[in-house]
Amino acid sequence: MEIYREILPESYLLILAEDPSHPEEYGLARALQQAARSGKPSIWVDCSALRHISGRALALLTSYCQRLRRRNTQLVLCHLTDDVQESLKATPSTACPPIVPTLLDAELYCHAAHQPEGPAPTTTTAGWGVALS
Repeated sequence: MEIYREILPESYLLILAEDPSHPEEYGLARALQQAARSGKPSIWVDCSALRHISGRALALLTSYCQRLRRRNTQLVLCHLTDDVQESLKATPSTACPPIVPTLLDAELYCHAAHQPEGPAPTTTTAGWGVALS
């Protein structure tokens, strides 16, 4: 898996892409660690260039999502292909990171989550832990 990083004003963007020559788990773990240390209030993971995802990579994403939640940092997945969404079916909805259709939706979701007043944003699940905005 190839991972591209972009530091944005209010978030850290990771773009995941297919690349069989790079060990998937090592690169993803390193990228998530760097994003978590960035101090940004949200991390967006763009999966538009990712056709498939391994169980180990999903475990890393859910593990980091739970860790980041405890630090009030949002980890949001976007642009998931049907195959990647299918892979998430086995993930309990409470452990699954929020999933939104686009990066704009990720921005809106995270902005609402970090508002000092008012309720936290809500998502619904499509029966398998995939959040819909």
